[in-house]
Amino acid sequence: MGLGSIVLVLALLAIAVLAARSRIRRRRRRDLVLSHRWTRIQSKARTMPDAGLARVVNVYQRARRGTKAKIVWLTTGRKQDTWFAGNRPRQGSIVLIRGNTGWGPHNRDPNVFYVAPNQILSQVPPGTMKAVRRQQRRDARRVGH
Repeated sequence: MGLGSIVLVLALLAIAVLAARSRIRRRRRRDLVLSHRWTRIQSKARTMPDAGLARVVNVYQRARRGTKAKIVWLTTGRKQDTWFAGNRPRQGSIVLIRGNTGWGPHNRDPNVFYVAPNQILSQVPPGTMKAVRRQQRRDARRVGH
C-alpha cells in the first residue's frame, strides 16, 4: 500500500469518526429536548383533571375528516378505540387529550372516545419515551461521577 492510499484511508476514517460524533451529539440534543417536552406535558396534565395522557398505539384509518386509532391511557393501561376529528396524530405519539365517550357506529362499540379538533391539548412525537430513558441514564451517570 502506497503513501497516497494510506493518507486516503486515514482521511476517510477521520470523516467517518466525525460523522458518527456529530450524529451522537444531535441525538443527545434531541433526547434533552424531548425529555423537557415530556416533563412539560406531564406538568400540564397534572393541572388539567379533565384531560388525560394516552399513547396512540395503532392508527388504523386516516379519513378526510379525522383519524381512527387505538389509544392506551397511560394512567390505567386501558385500550380504547378513538376518533380524532380533524387531527392526524402519529402512531407512537403521546397525546394530552380531552373528549367524550360515545357510540361508535363503525364498530358498534359503545365506548369510543371522541376527540374534537381543539381537544388535543399537547403531544410529543413517537420515540419520546426512549429518548427520555436515554437522557435519564445519562443524567444518572453524571450524578454518579
